[in-house]
Amino acid sequence: MKYIIIGVIAIVIILILFNQFGGKKENNPISQNTNSFETKENTAEQEKPTLGKLKKIKSEDYDRFILTKSTTESYILKGIKEYGELSGNEEYKIYSFGIAEYGDWKIIKVDHPISFYVYHNLVGWLSGYEENTAIPELSIGFSKNKTDTQEDYLFFLDPENEYGDTQIGTFRNGKSFSIYLPEAYEEYGNLTIKKEIQVSMKENVDYISEQGFNISDIESLKYTEHKIKMNE
Repeated sequence: MKYIIIGVIAIVIILILFNQFGGKKENNPISQNTNSFETKENTAEQEKPTLGKLKKIKSEDYDRFILTKSTTESYILKGIKEYGELSGNEEYKIYSFGIAEYGDWKIIKVDHPISFYVYHNLVGWLSGYEENTAIPELSIGFSKNKTDTQEDYLFFLDPENEYGDTQIGTFRNGKSFSIYLPEAYEEYGNLTIKKEIQVSMKENVDYISEQGFNISDIESLKYTEHKIKMNE
């Protein structure tokens, strides 16, 4: 009997140790605040990734901006110029970029002829294309629709993507999306609505306001125009 009892105790101890160290770990839904910017991503309970729905973006329907915090005008101009030289082609066009100051923010107004590809890639490029003390604390794209405010959208680099080649964002109407930058060269872009992505316009606009910029003032700012050559 003594040996039976010892055997039972040993089995119970083994089962306890297995549950503690050998069992599966559950991922719980979390709310992530990376780089002090509001994103939400469910893990265990999120929908399976989908291909999503492609949405055409006509650049002429928008006034487009890049919101940068804690940087300098010289860093912005140098960054745009260097991005414009990446192709190495001899042919080029001259584009206008407006820059306005708002407290610790520099707001960039992007020329209408600039393509979807260049605009969205610039938001990522200015986030830190080289080691520089003037790299912005935040680099956010905001596109304001000229006729329908529900079609306004805001976006930024996906903080969960280690390659820095994907942006996530949201429309004012609540639909969230992703943009895979290397394939954003189509005329109307490759913005893809995805149910499993959750980005809140209100939370992010509120956060930007807490950081010192009222996004509703964006069109009333005084922009200084800068002509920049960009190779085609």
